[in-house]
Amino acid sequence: MSGGAALSAVGTHQRRSPMSALPQAADLAGLAPSSAALKSQSLALGRLFPSLLDPDATGGPFIAHTLSSNNSFSDYIRQGEPGNSVFLRPADARAIIPWAPIFVRENSHLVQLPSSVTRQIDCSDLLVVNESSARYPVFGNKARKYEFLLPNLKWSGAKRLGTIGAISSNHALQFALANRVADLTGDGQPLNCALDLVLFEVRGAAPNVARLAILRALVEHVAIAKNDVELMGEASQEYARNWLHPDTDSLVPPGGSNEVSVLGHMNAIAELAQFLGAAQAWSAPPDVIFVAMGSGSTVLGLLLGVHLMGWKTKVVGVADQDKSYLTRWLVNRQPSLPFVEGNVAKLARSTVEWLQKIRFPGISPDVLRVMQDEIFVPDSTSWEPGYGLVEATDVAWANELKEAGLSLDPVFTLKAWRSLLTMSQAGVLKNKKVLFWNTYNSFDYMPPLLSSLG
Repeated sequence: MSGGAALSAVGTHQRRSPMSALPQAADLAGLAPSSAALKSQSLALGRLFPSLLDPDATGGPFIAHTLSSNNSFSDYIRQGEPGNSVFLRPADARAIIPWAPIFVRENSHLVQLPSSVTRQIDCSDLLVVNESSARYPVFGNKARKYEFLLPNLKWSGAKRLGTIGAISSNHALQFALANRVADLTGDGQPLNCALDLVLFEVRGAAPNVARLAILRALVEHVAIAKNDVELMGEASQEYARNWLHPDTDSLVPPGGSNEVSVLGHMNAIAELAQFLGAAQAWSAPPDVIFVAMGSGSTVLGLLLGVHLMGWKTKVVGVADQDKSYLTRWLVNRQPSLPFVEGNVAKLARSTVEWLQKIRFPGISPDVLRVMQDEIFVPDSTSWEPGYGLVEATDVAWANELKEAGLSLDPVFTLKAWRSLLTMSQAGVLKNKKVLFWNTYNSFDYMPPLLSSLG
């Protein structure tokens, strides 16, 4: 879609007031784990494939832990777009992928819900991966993507970035924070790019004034577009380019999802295998994983991770919305597929092509067929009656789960829980080990950020 067509799709108004003075780094320092704690983190995929962490191995990529390595990347040759690149050593042309841990992994993220909840679900056992933190605002689901995306942008020399999302977007807020606080070098250097945001209003949702105040203090400028959530994918990126600073180096994709960020949840499955073993929770992998499905890299990473592990697990990806036939065609070129499924399928093709090109270990030649026919179970109906809209029964479950220590959001994870309940009631989960992957970080951003930012 051309920029002009995209601009005509919605009415807009722009916010380009001068940026307020950036707070000193110390104001935000408490919002990230210590560098020492992060340096101690290791890449779980490296246990599965040791060559990934061996700088002297031949063949396949090397994943460089940027917090614990003194190697300079200035002599590497970049191949690909900023944030979605590999870096080549001139001597052997081996693909190098930078990785900077942003959050601390703990076994406590694997949660057993109380019997008051589990007895209402017809399965043999139910566990939760809870990607939520009461202490850190950049954590879990989004952080996993940024652990690959942010150092990739730094090595690419990015100076000014733009990204897009709804006003309530977890990605917009967490990326703005990660840009300012995530140590990418081991000596306290975040990306700290000049950042532009294009935010879309969501029909029926009142603007969150406090969140907007935080975003405006964190980034260089914000443009707000009136939107009915129809403008997505390539169309929204074309739209955003009309509102970004002309010197913007790169536009970070919606949700932070690209081929490189898929590695985040491939690694998450390798971590899960370690956690299950350490907790002695299950003697075998889960039979079914339920996860919310939006921009695509989370569910795709889980699918590829299951493939790498050789598990027989089914991954139920629960879409957050659907689009019109025209939008499906414009964005995915697959009008017959529900929008989010088509988006995941498109990302799957490009990611597998990229993984095979860099000779990533464990990727079979027929991985696309295996994922589609044997692993992936898309649910493109549980998002109804609308994007972020829930019913009374959903609210009742949300309240009960919150009392049990699990907070869900109405756009993504509560719909995934609804899918789990629906399949349970249909008897599909009987005698199955079920894992619910909670991608929602319920951190209360407002008090600490408003006080930190003045």
